[in-house]
Amino acid sequence: MKAFKSHNFDFTIYQKELLELKDLLNSKEELSENNEILPFFRTRPKLSTQIATLLPRLTKTDRFAFEFDLFGDFVADLAIGDTHSNTFCFIEFENAKEESIFKKVKKYKPEFSPTFEHGLSQIIDWFYKIDGLQNTDDLEERFGKNKIEYEGILIIGRDRFLDASLKKRLDWRTRKTVVNSKHIYSYTFDELYLILEQRIEMLKVLIN
Repeated sequence: MKAFKSHNFDFTIYQKELLELKDLLNSKEELSENNEILPFFRTRPKLSTQIATLLPRLTKTDRFAFEFDLFGDFVADLAIGDTHSNTFCFIEFENAKEESIFKKVKKYKPEFSPTFEHGLSQIIDWFYKIDGLQNTDDLEERFGKNKIEYEGILIIGRDRFLDASLKKRLDWRTRKTVVNSKHIYSYTFDELYLILEQRIEMLKVLIN
């Protein structure tokens, strides 16, 4: 069972790792989850933990774990915690390929792909498991509290494979996907980079 590791923010390392994400996205049109995406983020904890700042409630990321075991039934690719607000972010990474988000069909507009639905379903299963253990000793042993706040993020696909109509559908779905009052956000890898890049520019202003 993997335990959380403590995390301290380091701007210099984070900036370097964010630029490495830009280089990765520029290197190929498609990226494999197992061969490229997961190995990349596992070796860049400063960058990885900042993904959780996309959640409105989570302000300080001070602990994290890759391949986080959820009571022997499920495994989250990445779990990030804020001990001050007792809020956790659970992240699922999927492939960044042409049909990762939408799959073409013969007669109608593209459908959300099996890869997308699989990633979303995994996060829902994590929520199911955590909800059933709220206010228990098992949850307190795993998270340090017997009740936690939590939301999920699915990182999947590339902007280059989405036209304006498909992007609008994805944006609508990520704004409206709420399960048991818990939000699940969906972002492409390009969106992830752009949001973090915009925020790092704001950090530079604050630091200077």
